[in-house]
Amino acid sequence: VGAMDKEGVLRFAQEHKVDFVFVAPDDPLAAGMVDYLEGAGLPCFGPNAKAAEIESSKVFSKSLMKKYGIPTAAYEVFTEQGPALEYIKRQGKYPVVIKADGLALGKGVVIAQNEQEAEDALRSMMEDKVFGDSGSRVVVEEFLTGPEATVLAFTDGETLYPMASSMDHKQAYAGDKGPNTGGMGTVSPNPAYTDELAKRCMEEIFLPTMQAMNQEGRRFKGCLYFGLMLTPGGPKV
Repeated sequence: VGAMDKEGVLRFAQEHKVDFVFVAPDDPLAAGMVDYLEGAGLPCFGPNAKAAEIESSKVFSKSLMKKYGIPTAAYEVFTEQGPALEYIKRQGKYPVVIKADGLALGKGVVIAQNEQEAEDALRSMMEDKVFGDSGSRVVVEEFLTGPEATVLAFTDGETLYPMASSMDHKQAYAGDKGPNTGGMGTVSPNPAYTDELAKRCMEEIFLPTMQAMNQEGRRFKGCLYFGLMLTPGGPKV
């Protein structure tokens, strides 16, 4: 989102006497649309650029969770293809999750079933740049077992209110095979997301994340996305 786009949105809002703007898409949030409009005196729903980094950078979000003890899969961050592949070979555990760092609209994730798939994924992200600059850094992450759950939550940085849970189907082929898409179907509420798990997620993940962002001087105001794995050892991000 360039300066002209921000100016265009502001001009449209002023011409049409808009009182309040909802900034929903990931890219404008990461690019500071909220900062720009609020700077011009127009109230907005949505996080500023500093807060939006929790969703625009997987490296930032994983580091935040590690720092504040929020349950998440073990991971390492790499900026070069060779060391990333060496790490995967050394771990010797498959499947392994490989994620392009930046925004890739839900598609920058590969679940590699073996070494060859891992090598192909790293090459496509870091060398071929299939996800653009998002692939300059990759997160290599432990594969967690259990049902997935997605929860979106409204927050003003002080109070957090989750919406209904959902179960996404992201992978392109039947049997949870193939590359991730931006989402090909959703069931809501998620049948695996029980009241007990919802309580645990609120206490162990949702509120601690909101509080961690405040501690970092990145108060999140808007709609916070939680992608969860309901593992045998408890829910993890």
